[in-house]
Amino acid sequence: MPFLRAVVTACACALSLSGCLGNGGDDEPHVIKGDTATVYSSVPRHGVSASTARRVLQGERRALAERNGRAGGLAIRLRLLPATDSRDEAWDPGLVAANASKAADDPSAIAYLGELDYGATAVSLPITNDAGLLQVSPSDGLTSLTERARGRPRNGPERYYPSETRSFVRIGPTDLSEAEALVKRLRATGARRFALVFDREIYGRELAAELVARARRAGLKPVASEEYRGRVDDIPDIARGLADGKPDAVVELSVAGRGTIPMLVAIDAELPGVPLFASSGLLALPKLALPPGPARVEAVGPALGPERAGYDAMRVVLDAVDAGGRDRRKVISAGVRFGRRLTNDDVVALYRPGADGRLEKTGP
Repeated sequence: MPFLRAVVTACACALSLSGCLGNGGDDEPHVIKGDTATVYSSVPRHGVSASTARRVLQGERRALAERNGRAGGLAIRLRLLPATDSRDEAWDPGLVAANASKAADDPSAIAYLGELDYGATAVSLPITNDAGLLQVSPSDGLTSLTERARGRPRNGPERYYPSETRSFVRIGPTDLSEAEALVKRLRATGARRFALVFDREIYGRELAAELVARARRAGLKPVASEEYRGRVDDIPDIARGLADGKPDAVVELSVAGRGTIPMLVAIDAELPGVPLFASSGLLALPKLALPPGPARVEAVGPALGPERAGYDAMRVVLDAVDAGGRDRRKVISAGVRFGRRLTNDDVVALYRPGADGRLEKTGP
C-alpha cells in the first residue's frame, strides 16, 4: 500500500530492538511528554456524509466534556481534520492519508478517531498502526479490517497492521453482518433470484462478494451483477443489465453519492414493483426525495445513531487513556480490550423512507 510509512521503522527495529523500544522513561518514543495529549478526528466536511459527521462530532465532544477534557492524568485536546475537499466525494484518499500522517508525526498524539465512510480506514489504519496509535472508527464496517472476509479469502486484516499488533476498534456492525441481514430480507420477501449493483470502492466490492457467498448458501441465485464506476451516464445501461436477469429483487451496494437516486429511479423504471434493498451506504443521504416507486427501498445499517457512535468512540479512547496513561502501547492494548466490550457486530437495523423522504429506523 503506497501510504505505508513502515520502512524506516522496520529497518531500525531489525538493527536494534532495544533502540526501537527506547531506554525507558519519557525518552521512549511511545510515551507522551508534557501534560496534554491530542486525539485526532478525521471527518468529511463536504458531500453526503457531512451531516452525519456533524452528529458524530457532537457525540465525541459530549463524551470529552463529560470527562472535563481529561483522562489518564492528561488534558485531552481534540483536533479535527477534514477528510474531504470537494462535494463530489464521500472521502478523499489523499486527505485521509494526510490526516493519518499528521497524527503519526505528532508526539502528543494519543489516539485517532476515524474514518466514518466505508473503506476509508483501509487508507489510514496502516499509517496509525505503524506509528503506534490507537484508532477507533465510529462507523467504518469494512470486515477485512478485523477478520478475513468470506468470498475474498486473499484480503485479510494483516495488510493493515505493519506493526503486527491489532490497534483498531470499530463501533457498530461489520458489513459481514449487513450481508447476512440483506440475505434475510431477500428470503423474507420470497425472492429466489436477485440482481446486484455495487460500486468500485473497496466497500462495495467486498460487500458484494460477501453477499453473493451467503446468498448462495441460503439457496438464492445471483442472476445479474453490475459495477457502477461513478459515471452517471452509465446508469441506464446498468439498470437494463440488471433487468435482463429477470430478478425477483435488486440489491444496491455502494457509498451514497450523486448517482444514488438516479440509479434507484432507473432500476425502478426497468423493474417496476421489484423490491429494492440497499446497504448502509444509502444512509449517508440526508434526504432521499424519491418518487413513489423507489421510495419503497429498504436499507440495513447500524442500530446506533451517529451521535451515539461518536460518543462511544471517544469513550473507548478516554477509557483506554485512563488505563494506559502516557504509554501509547498500553493505550492500544486497553482500547482494543474495552472496544470489544462496547461493540456488537450483530446489531443491524432496518431503515425505510419516512413521509419526508428521510430514512428512518423501523426495526431490528
